[in-house]
Amino acid sequence: MSKIILIIFIVVVVISVPAILMLIQNQKKVVQEQAHIRAQAIYQMIVVTRQWVADNRDMVEPVPAVVTKELARYADHMATFKFHITSDKLVNPENAPTSFEKIASREIQQKKLKEYADIYIDDNNNKFYRYAAPLFINQSCLTCHYEQDYRVDDFRGLISITFPLDEMEQSLASNNKIMSYAVIIGILVIIASISFSIYIMIIRHLTTLQKASDSLRLGDRIETNIKTNDEIETLSLAFDQMSLQIANNEEILKNNLQQAVSKYIDLVKELEQKNETLDSLNKLKSDLLDSIAHEIRTPLTKILSYSELLQDDRILEKEEMRDKFASALKHNVNVLKNMFNDIITLSRLEHDQHTYHPIPVHIESLIDDLVNGAEIDIQNKNLKIELNIEPCTVFVDGETFTIALSNIISNAIKYSKENGSIEINGYINKNADTSSYTLTFKDYGIGVCKDDISKLFERFHRGENAKKEYPGTGLGLSIVARIIKAHKGVITIDSELNKWTIVTIAIPLQ
Repeated sequence: MSKIILIIFIVVVVISVPAILMLIQNQKKVVQEQAHIRAQAIYQMIVVTRQWVADNRDMVEPVPAVVTKELARYADHMATFKFHITSDKLVNPENAPTSFEKIASREIQQKKLKEYADIYIDDNNNKFYRYAAPLFINQSCLTCHYEQDYRVDDFRGLISITFPLDEMEQSLASNNKIMSYAVIIGILVIIASISFSIYIMIIRHLTTLQKASDSLRLGDRIETNIKTNDEIETLSLAFDQMSLQIANNEEILKNNLQQAVSKYIDLVKELEQKNETLDSLNKLKSDLLDSIAHEIRTPLTKILSYSELLQDDRILEKEEMRDKFASALKHNVNVLKNMFNDIITLSRLEHDQHTYHPIPVHIESLIDDLVNGAEIDIQNKNLKIELNIEPCTVFVDGETFTIALSNIISNAIKYSKENGSIEINGYINKNADTSSYTLTFKDYGIGVCKDDISKLFERFHRGENAKKEYPGTGLGLSIVARIIKAHKGVITIDSELNKWTIVTIAIPLQ
């Protein structure tokens, strides 16, 4: 909800700020326009006054010019504006132009302007609007100014008007302040309204779905029953149907698991009976049976123990214990399954019963999938996996090549020390004649002594240091070597005892 409010706030601000700035700028322009209109009105008033005085000169003593001068003095003391009349041909020094009037006169005459204006800031930072417009000779003017060689429509001088902009700008600032408060209140109201609407229509229903999801994850199914006649109600219905299906599938899975456990127990009994008839086999076969029997015993014992516990009514009443025992059964069943798969795979490879079907395989995706599949074992040892895989597509048999890489990664995890790391690198090797893709798997585990390295690809052979601490049949690397050879690739192992081991494979790209 906080994210939604923040997004709404940002959007409103992004839209409002430029609009406010444009409005303020426009208001400043309006102030200048109003000042200009005021100056024009004063100018027109002065022109009309002068014209009336000129037309009624017999009523004015001693001369008409005195009237406008007195008006200027009155304006200086009694009004907020000042005006000054300047002459092109001076008769009275009081009519001498100021610097502004000189500039205005030059601009008006040279550029044929009707008026000239600017904004002036004095030393006290007070702002004034200055305006100037021309005076032209008419017939009434010639009565007094005939001796100065003027003609009708000649440029006579300027009327300049000056007044402060403080009042207008203060009014503008007051309006802007009120507008700012209104905008802020409007933004808050908009955000509150939209946020409340989103909460009522969406967020509270999502909260209901989240609670139902958390309950389902903890094993307790609850109905959402959201009635909104829209997509959220459809989502609620779909969730309720999904949770019901999950509950039903869990029951089916438990029944299947019990059947699988029963079958595996029967299979174990059968294997134990057959093991009694294998005493006459050679030492290699005996080693195989000893190794398999040792590896099977632990998971089978756990399977039997947990199966018996699951028959206890007191255990069945505790959901946490049931889940824990079911998880342990699944893990040990997978151990047995992987072991049997290794034996079957080796047998098929030895008797050429597997048909290779090359398909395009993305190396980086395959490595990611295998590492993700081993995430539990990686977390149990707190291992750090460092991947540096150059993207490449190779044509290999998808099934067997996946088995080979899986066995290598599994060995790296198994023989790594806790809190260690595994480095997996992949890169393309291009030579003049051939190109290949090389993969290296380096772990910092128990390592392999030099005498054992050359024998690691033999069936059932395991390093002396590995036999003492780690379970295994010695079939994994034998399977890997046969698969890589079938792909016309090369596999090598380099190691330093108790420090590190590097497995390197190279697969032709052609």
